Amino acid sequence: MTECTVCGRNTDKLFLAEVEGAHIEVCEVCGNFGKIIEEIKHKPKTTFVKREAKSELEEPEEDFKPNYGKLIIQARQKIGLERKDFALKIKEKESLIKRVESQQMIPDAKLTKKIEDFLEIKLNQIYESRRLDPAVEKGSLTLGDIVVVEDD
Repeated sequence: MTECTVCGRNTDKLFLAEVEGAHIEVCEVCGNFGKIIEEIKHKPKTTFVKREAKSELEEPEEDFKPNYGKLIIQARQKIGLERKDFALKIKEKESLIKRVESQQMIPDAKLTKKIEDFLEIKLNQIYESRRLDPAVEKGSLTLGDIVVVEDD
């Protein structure tokens, strides 16, 4: 079912009509307000499911260090800046910095880059994922066999 652009009624039949100089889709009743040009033949809507392409190469995944808030506070205090001054320097709101430092909020990529560049620290850990050998028996793997943690 489709909807009439004039009255909003759901109908099986819509018409292309000229109403006050505009070409619009209307139901049979609202077609009387103007001149019906033609009946609209609706094709059934098809939906497409976007599939993600599987990458042959596994990319490293990034995740924040568990104590990223404390790292920011320590680095900021090390260079002698109050939260307010630090926020001004990187052109962000003090309340935003407070939420990041208290780990109530995970910073987006742009903010993370600003913080890392200004304080010269690294907030992310990089995990390299490896492809599993299909010959490996089920149950013989541990987390250490799959993930390698690089710590700066």
